[in-house]
Amino acid sequence: MWKLWNKLFGWDYIYWTNSADQGVARIMTDFEGNPFYIRYRLTKVIDRIKTSDQVMWLTCKPSKYLK
Repeated sequence: MWKLWNKLFGWDYIYWTNSADQGVARIMTDFEGNPFYIRYRLTKVIDRIKTSDQVMWLTCKPSKYLK
């Protein structure tokens, strides 16, 4: 589904993983341009992307968001 949304809307996606879970999330930016993603929508856990090796980039290169 994320491939379709990338084609239709141009949204970029990453694959995240931790010791308990994994998933695909949409990359968003705050008002200063810093990238983040919402890991769990129900509990509203937000993670900031600080380094390019923190997540797997699915639809774009890390240089698009990390300067």
